[in-house]
Amino acid sequence: MSAKIRDKSSSRSGRFKKKLVSENQLKIEAPIIEATMAPILSLFAKNKISPAECTALYLIAVLSHRFPGNWLGAKRPSLSLSHELKFPINQLPEFGFAFEENILKRLLTTETLGDLFNQFALKSTPETVNRSLLHWSTSRYPLVLMFRIPESAEVLAQQMTGHRCVSVLTKADRCLSYILGERDALSFTMHDLIHADHFFHHPDSFEGQLGFYGLMDFCMKEQHFKIQLENPKFAGELDYLISDMNAYAVHLLKCLKAALFHYHTDGLEFFNEWLLKINANSLESLALKELNTPVYVAEIQDQYLLEFLGRFRASKV
Repeated sequence: MSAKIRDKSSSRSGRFKKKLVSENQLKIEAPIIEATMAPILSLFAKNKISPAECTALYLIAVLSHRFPGNWLGAKRPSLSLSHELKFPINQLPEFGFAFEENILKRLLTTETLGDLFNQFALKSTPETVNRSLLHWSTSRYPLVLMFRIPESAEVLAQQMTGHRCVSVLTKADRCLSYILGERDALSFTMHDLIHADHFFHHPDSFEGQLGFYGLMDFCMKEQHFKIQLENPKFAGELDYLISDMNAYAVHLLKCLKAALFHYHTDGLEFFNEWLLKINANSLESLALKELNTPVYVAEIQDQYLLEFLGRFRASKV
């Protein structure tokens, strides 16, 4: 999630909240979490744990502090995903994790972090978070751990080449209040993991998104939206599209077209001029013109647009 964008809701079975606790609670919690994470970050700095393990331990540190006795939700059928989250559960007390007796009993047969995230639903945590952590640990999801919030242009550069950031904020002075006025720090990290799953989980959707982000990079370098970007509301919409909206690529194009029409005094004329700049062939141009209209035929024209976006895919590194 970029430092400049607004959040859009993320869906799951159940409900994911942006603000899991009040700001008054954050003021109490922030220094405790910073202290709890200090030895974990030391392990990470020494390359003794992976980025995925560091993030998983952060989630447990915050959840177990906020919800003592019930942060470990129901045991469910295992996700049965391979993983490299090998950190032993029985070593957690050595790093200051103090769990209640009922939690310890439930974890008796849980050997590693990977077992925990495979087998348990955690309080206030969507399943997509678990899946992203497990896949991150095996590099199936090539995520980048950051201890800051990147700008939208940096997120776009990552996503163009098939990567995505996960921000973990542990410094107390950064976590005393809601991030960007909208999310607590834990929710911010979960949000990134949820979007990682939206980005990587379905290969076809993933490839289309690579093309869309490549198109956006091309357009921004060529300054196609220079006039619209003078409007802060359009700038916010574009930031959201390039850094915090992981969805089916044709849906992304629909949102882009709607924004271009809405934030330009003569949207139709501008849009038609823009089509001449992006090297779309006649079928692709027609599909773009008919997008968001009743005559658009998704069963046929989606494929034209996906082929068009495919030409903008950058080489993955």
